[in-house]
Amino acid sequence: MIGEIPVAASVGKARVVSVAAMFLLGLGALAVAVGPAALMGFLEANPEVAGLFNDRGTTIALLVCFQLLGALSAVCALSGLLSLWLRPFTWRLLRASLLVVYPLLAIYVWLVWSSGFAILAADGGKGFEIGGQGQDPATILLLWWRVCLPAFGAALYVFWLHLMLRSRSVYAAFTANEGDPMEGDRMLEDLRTHGRDPQQRRSFYSSVLTHILILIVIPWLMEFGGCVEAYRVPKGSGEPVVAMVKMVKPKKKKQKNLSLRPNSAIIFEIPDLDETEVDQVMEEQTQLTYVASANAKAGKMGKGGGTEGGWPAGMDKYKIRFIRLDHGGVGWDDGMGADGADINFLRAFAQATGFNKIASKGESHSIALLRKYPDDGFPPFVYLTGNAGMGNGKPKDAEILREYCLKGGMLIADAGSADFHRSFVNFITRQVFPDKPLLDIADDDMLYQLPYGFPNGAPAFWHHGGRRALGMKHEGRWMVFYHPGDMNDAWKSQGYTDVTTEMRTSAMNLGINLVYYAFNQWDDAVTKARK
Repeated sequence: MIGEIPVAASVGKARVVSVAAMFLLGLGALAVAVGPAALMGFLEANPEVAGLFNDRGTTIALLVCFQLLGALSAVCALSGLLSLWLRPFTWRLLRASLLVVYPLLAIYVWLVWSSGFAILAADGGKGFEIGGQGQDPATILLLWWRVCLPAFGAALYVFWLHLMLRSRSVYAAFTANEGDPMEGDRMLEDLRTHGRDPQQRRSFYSSVLTHILILIVIPWLMEFGGCVEAYRVPKGSGEPVVAMVKMVKPKKKKQKNLSLRPNSAIIFEIPDLDETEVDQVMEEQTQLTYVASANAKAGKMGKGGGTEGGWPAGMDKYKIRFIRLDHGGVGWDDGMGADGADINFLRAFAQATGFNKIASKGESHSIALLRKYPDDGFPPFVYLTGNAGMGNGKPKDAEILREYCLKGGMLIADAGSADFHRSFVNFITRQVFPDKPLLDIADDDMLYQLPYGFPNGAPAFWHHGGRRALGMKHEGRWMVFYHPGDMNDAWKSQGYTDVTTEMRTSAMNLGINLVYYAFNQWDDAVTKARK
């Protein structure tokens, strides 16, 4: 047993402790490099929280914490370097520098804790939204855990260094004092044997494990996302269009015979081809238009040829939902709210199709939640937009979004700015589908034919990323539709820019076409999955 014989010095363990202390410089550098940038990005995305933090002095306090952690890590690393010279004073210097880490980390953890619950108590107890989502104690606890996890890891690392410094073998290497075991030895032995009072020690262990479960394990499990409700489209069968339409071409005008007078003067001025009558006639003759058929039978939207509307793989108790992806960038939730773009579109969809069971508000999902849906109940479409660059896309998110699209889902993306256009194109072509091209969607594609006709393709609106809608295909099916002109702006009740009635109608009808197409593809995929 420890305590019966003197413990010999261990130079090897002492060297390990010294080098491990030097590694703290890397942790401090990360705190200085990543901490302030992450904090300012969070505040930029949540202006109400930024105002609260500024009033409380939280922003400055956290920034100071990051800088002090960087400086203290440099002191600890220097002490570790000096402690390679095994002397009593270097042992004391290293131990003292490590002791200062604890109060600084405790201040940081307390700041985050108090700030989180200040967010929850703000606005007369209603709390501020974070990323467009309301908060409750569970989400605040999860946020606190996620932000403080690096601090907990650093504290545990420093605690291990202290245990080693207070073990006799390491202490003897610095001081040549080979005596009885020290506190570090006893603590390690107590952890192994339950100590002199096994019952008390077991109670202590139970308490520690319970706190770890509540403060660490449960929040860690919550990181994988929450529960989701399977998506269901209306069950039944319907006509492929709301009102059948057919494509016609304008009748060709009788061509005129042109002749030249042999004695006419020669004209050297060449006319602009874009302004010639021939060019105008050509454009009219090649442009497709749509007219209502006199024999058309108006019915409810769907698939299967019935009259009641719906899709064979759907459910009787359906609810049409609008799911928007939270990518972490600015403006991902642009237009959301009680009377925002999402719910306005659902109302227009219900009015146009007769499917009146719609969600009362739009939903926001992290990309990771898409993996939670069953194979026969995933969302037919998800929507993604933004007013600036997308958030830092994780490789796992790109993989999950890819799986969702390949199995039958449709990503509808919409550019709210030129910055978002560049960011999204980079994300979708380099991270999600590096093996597939982003294609120009032809004007006569099925997306633009049913149930509303768009002879010239998608309306361009604000041209943040060009005038042409783009997309990606898999096995003949459009799985990505990208509109570069912010049709979301034309769906809003307020906050839009120069939206005419015609633009609003066109944007709504285009969205209805896309959702109708997505529902059809969903029906095919779910039918196949159920076999």
